[in-house]
Amino acid sequence: MSGKHDYKLAERWFQSRNWKPFNFQRETWHAFLSGESGLLNAPTGSGKSYALWIPCVLQILEELKQTGKKRPAGLMVIWVTPLRALAKDLKKALKVFCSDLQLDWEIEIRTGDTPTDQKSRQVKNPPTCLITTPESLHILFSQKKSSVLFQDTTAVVVDEWHELLGTKRGVQTELALARIKTISNKKLKIWGISATIGNLEEAAQVLMGAARSNPVIIKADIQKKPAL
Repeated sequence: MSGKHDYKLAERWFQSRNWKPFNFQRETWHAFLSGESGLLNAPTGSGKSYALWIPCVLQILEELKQTGKKRPAGLMVIWVTPLRALAKDLKKALKVFCSDLQLDWEIEIRTGDTPTDQKSRQVKNPPTCLITTPESLHILFSQKKSSVLFQDTTAVVVDEWHELLGTKRGVQTELALARIKTISNKKLKIWGISATIGNLEEAAQVLMGAARSNPVIIKADIQKKPAL
């Protein structure tokens, strides 16, 4: 793999947990850190979240190394999920990687259940990664400092894209992405995650928007047997 990013850091972490990365995870790391946007199609429970969270972390670490800063400032990653019930499990999974690397980064949730005082704090002192729903993301645009809030965002990951595609919430997500593209000072990367989806190319293009062509399509070659 090319680039200055420390891929060995990810490999060592997998080894420390007696795991081995799948080919689709390595392929996603490489595509993401090469500046690509796209769609990841892999079975449930195969490690899709780590396929995208790990390159997000590696990119931030490289930026910190170049700037000489000790910790990230601003909202770097937005993780959109259509299901509030999955937000806590997702947060736990993302924090495991950071905790094991001794990275004291804030990963927070923002949904309709989030207390008002916490929402206010998230606007004033945004976390490194915000896990949110399409509705809550749109509400953030109504904040006075929304243009400042999203200016450092480098990546947006849309989980369970098959649940949103073709729905009003999917349109909300597409509009939110279009807005963030105009605000962010970084080269924004957009990735969708889906376990079950039909036309991958069309689904990816809808997520990217008309301005971006030829998104990367990564499909896991994993055959999972059902256990009854």
